[in-house]
Amino acid sequence: MKNINYDLLKMLHGTLDSIWRLEKFYVKDADAAKCHSKGALQKILEDERVHAKMLHEEIKARMNANIFD
Repeated sequence: MKNINYDLLKMLHGTLDSIWRLEKFYVKDADAAKCHSKGALQKILEDERVHAKMLHEEIKARMNANIFD
């Protein structure tokens, strides 16, 4: 596998892991603690979702162009 394709997959995996952790634990923990960090964590979650979509679209475009090898 070419480095760029591996890099994109690795980044997508990390981003999806961050999304999962933010959704399952981090935002809920901040809410339960009634701390000021909840807003920041929600913003990070929104940003990570955008990044995941961008990475997904890039991988899909490379696959459609037959350059994902």
